[in-house]
Amino acid sequence: MSADNKAIARRFYEEVWNRGNMTAADEILADAEGVKQYVAAFRTAFPDIQHKVEELIAERNRVVARFTARGTHRGKWQGVAVTGRPISYTGITIFQFSGSQIVKHHTEWDSLGLLKQIGPVP
Repeated sequence: MSADNKAIARRFYEEVWNRGNMTAADEILADAEGVKQYVAAFRTAFPDIQHKVEELIAERNRVVARFTARGTHRGKWQGVAVTGRPISYTGITIFQFSGSQIVKHHTEWDSLGLLKQIGPVP
């Protein structure tokens, strides 16, 4: 079970975040609508965003993923006009599974660091 859940968590980053595959989001997530909207908006602002899974830890029905993301600011984000600047941030997501789907997830990521990189925060 843990190995299967880790594979699904990795697929979440590779398919949904890195490729923008919203069909995969529907397969992976029990409730995909909010995630699909957020990822689509984020990929509009950072169309080349790539998440690299650095580490996966699984226990029972949970998987913790530590990731690094890189991309380029090519669209408006959080009211910030396009800068063309490269960005990089890190984060951790805790996924909870039921069967072969993610039913809950919580991500902590360096959003302040991202805003510093694109300009509005000194």
